[in-house]
Amino acid sequence: MKGLSGEPISDPDPNCIGQQGIQGLNQISPESGLEISMVQSSIKSMTGYGRSQGATPLGNFIVELKTVNNRYRDISISMPHDLNLIETRIRNHLSEKIPRGKVDCRIRFQPGEKGQPEVRVNMVLAEAYIQAIRQLLKAGVHGEPTVEQVSRLPGILEVTSAELDEDGLLKNLVPLLDQAVDSLDTQRQVEGEALIAQLAEIIDDMRRLVSGIDENKHRIVERYRKRLRDRIAELEDQLKMKLDPGRIEMEVAIYADKADISEELVRLNAHMDRFSSLLSDQDPSPKGKNMDFLVQEFVREVNTICSKARDTRVISSAVELKSDVERIREQVQNIQ
Repeated sequence: MKGLSGEPISDPDPNCIGQQGIQGLNQISPESGLEISMVQSSIKSMTGYGRSQGATPLGNFIVELKTVNNRYRDISISMPHDLNLIETRIRNHLSEKIPRGKVDCRIRFQPGEKGQPEVRVNMVLAEAYIQAIRQLLKAGVHGEPTVEQVSRLPGILEVTSAELDEDGLLKNLVPLLDQAVDSLDTQRQVEGEALIAQLAEIIDDMRRLVSGIDENKHRIVERYRKRLRDRIAELEDQLKMKLDPGRIEMEVAIYADKADISEELVRLNAHMDRFSSLLSDQDPSPKGKNMDFLVQEFVREVNTICSKARDTRVISSAVELKSDVERIREQVQNIQ
């Protein structure tokens, strides 16, 4: 059976939802403090597929929705020409359901008996053609026209499509659109659970690294004081003179002020707390943009730590933090 688009309407392979998202829930670290239920979690992936179909008084509809990540909302709709009159209202309806991401909506329609095209014969035009042909015969032109030849003349056969009511179409189509959105959300929810598990694990690793840096920050100044004193001792041996100890302590104090990363660590911990709260928040509103903002804050604080703390151990941990932040950035790009 073919629809108005000329494509056969048939059932594609069933939509199979993977188990990765479900398994991912069991991988959430206990240290994260997150208690997330698959049913309750509001984190959704922007990648998914949903489908619905149904028979209505107007005919048979098949609705398919495919979504991928996108910074903004971008909806494209493919459907038979006869349904173009409701495209804007379909787009508005989907915009209310899907706040972010690239959405490909495909609608196929097979009209019912009342909606099938009608073929009519323009008898007035046909008689005019026949009269003209008879005049040609009288003028000496030989050959009688056949019915097939006459039917091929322009305007003899008229194909008219049944007029479709806009409100009637929407009344029958909107429930199927909502079913497709529900199917899409089911898959995006499962993908969201997998993202929660991965992000919670990364945040736990970041907390471990930040805790290690916090423990070592007090040793940074001591190590600098030791290096400075060793260098001063070498110079005193070379110059055969004593330098002012007060000057050494002043240099150490100046360095300690410049190398102090306490504020950066406090802000970094606050950003991680906020990120974790978004992972466990049950508010259904989109969280991807908020998470993306926090990722930018992560980058800013980690870069500042690297530039201020001129200590190999701290820098090594900060480099690992950068790697974790990049992993979070990649995952957040796919969160609605």
